Amino acid sequence: MKRLLFILFYFQLVWVFGQQIPGFNGKFIVFPEKNGFRFIDKDHSYFSTDAKEYEITPHGFSVDNLRLSYLFYSDKIRFLSAGGGTVYEYKNDSLYRIDKSFEFQSRFSSYNFVRGDSIISVGGAGQFNVQNNIIYFTDKSLEWLVETRYDYRESDNRVPIGQYDPSSNKAYFNLDEPSDGIDDKSIREVQSVYPSSIYSYDFDTKVFKDEYDLSSLFEFLSVPYKVSSFRRFENYRLPLIATNSELMTFDFIEGVAYRHFNADVNVLLQYSDILAYNPTTSDFLLAYGLTVNPHFLVINEADLLGTEYELIKLKRANVFPWWLFVLIVPLGVFVFLKRKSVLLIESLDRITPQLKRVLSEEDFKIFQIIRKQYPNGVEYPDLQSSFERDLSYESRIKKLRNTITHIDETAQSIIGKSSSIFDITKGKVDKRVKVIRVKDDEFFQYWWTIKASKSN
Repeated sequence: MKRLLFILFYFQLVWVFGQQIPGFNGKFIVFPEKNGFRFIDKDHSYFSTDAKEYEITPHGFSVDNLRLSYLFYSDKIRFLSAGGGTVYEYKNDSLYRIDKSFEFQSRFSSYNFVRGDSIISVGGAGQFNVQNNIIYFTDKSLEWLVETRYDYRESDNRVPIGQYDPSSNKAYFNLDEPSDGIDDKSIREVQSVYPSSIYSYDFDTKVFKDEYDLSSLFEFLSVPYKVSSFRRFENYRLPLIATNSELMTFDFIEGVAYRHFNADVNVLLQYSDILAYNPTTSDFLLAYGLTVNPHFLVINEADLLGTEYELIKLKRANVFPWWLFVLIVPLGVFVFLKRKSVLLIESLDRITPQLKRVLSEEDFKIFQIIRKQYPNGVEYPDLQSSFERDLSYESRIKKLRNTITHIDETAQSIIGKSSSIFDITKGKVDKRVKVIRVKDDEFFQYWWTIKASKSN
């Protein structure tokens, strides 16, 4: 009888817990574990591979603050409080605090990484101030110390992105000048400034160096999208930035950026929070409604980032040795003469994924019809038939004219052309009928842009 009661109690417990998902009990921490993700709130531990079904168990962890970000070591996971200071360790299904520090509340959104047995924290903001220094936490001291030989600049590191290279013992991160400070601004508002300059810090030589200028890159990417904010995610293998229309990753070690052409930005519009990445399964954990009604999604890296990207070589900082000018000018002339020319139609094929995202479905359909007929043209009446049948002839003509203008201006903006991409002529049989086709123009291929297919 006792055994039966125990079994019934057990299944009742499982049923009760099975009705829960992370977030309904308030704040939680999350990190990748094995082939899934582990969630921990104030009372329970959850594990799921798909964010739909959960294994739930009660825990006795003593955690004062659940606003924690995770950091990977080789044999354990540690958590750093969102505002800096307190450090927790998760090992052997146990979570416990290990620091002798306190809650800083001054380093929200800092760039944090593991270097050997140390945790490094760069920048961040809080307490109506921003940070521009480097601090570190070691197992020996269990306290935070300042990297005193770090020659920081008179600038503010609001929401840094970064990358650490263990082979060279260098960290790469951004430092940006403040615009209006951060008083009375939310973290999301502070995050609305693109990183413009990337610096490196060599932990061996203590040398701080200008590396890359990103200002022109983000100016280019802002057209035609007019994006005013971005989201970053640090716990991917590369620094990742997402906007409402773009997803980019960076490799500062190699000096390149990846502009992912067919990334699923529509998913990121709904699931706007990127919570974790599991390197074992190559899965991202996304979420929305965390403060009200949490919803989660597990999506594979290939599905979120897509399989096609544009490789962009990052612009080096302005540290040009002028004595090399005499040697470089002849080389520049040689490179100029050796530029590879490409047909306009090839450039349009490269930007087709972008056009699909920024054009309306109707406009993109018109573009595809014109593209498929190349090198031949399409008569206007054939294009007009794509519009609603209840429109008058005059309305269809006007709508087609506006559609072609919009396609033309959008394509020019993306590929950097200053004249129309179309030839519009009179029909050979009926001179009253207009015929449109893509021009046979040639372009010079930019040396800093390479189109590639990413194989997973």
